[in-house]
Amino acid sequence: MSGIPYPHRIRRPRDHYANRELRFHITIHAHPEVASWPRNVGDAIWRTVVEQSSVGRVELFAACLMPDHLHLLLRPAASDVVRFANTWKSFTTRESWKLGHRGPLWQPGFWDRTIGDQADFNTTAEYIVRNPVEAGLVAGAREWPWTWAWYWDE
Repeated sequence: MSGIPYPHRIRRPRDHYANRELRFHITIHAHPEVASWPRNVGDAIWRTVVEQSSVGRVELFAACLMPDHLHLLLRPAASDVVRFANTWKSFTTRESWKLGHRGPLWQPGFWDRTIGDQADFNTTAEYIVRNPVEAGLVAGAREWPWTWAWYWDE
């Protein structure tokens, strides 16, 4: 195990993460032993992210899977954000094992931020889709295979 400490956060009360009036930016980090996703594991993780836009556990607005973390802009729906993240992380870890990955895939917990207003929402969505561009991975956001935003479908 790496010497990198896991982030520790004091969370808000659980009902905050179930409030359907709120939107959240969450960031889920890969386990320190996962430097970068193998392509097949990244593709499998991304398929599960895309599925979330239609299954109704959360309402997904934007997502970007980077080489060692995932950004999601979402709102709770049938599931609160904490339950969704924990269930999804367990599922994707099991899927990665089927593809040959061994060991943990994700760090415990996740970082979250409650979106303040529409301007904050728009800025956060743009930050998420531009993340691979800012990291120098691609020239344009739509070139990164693991990025999506609701407005790309409109």
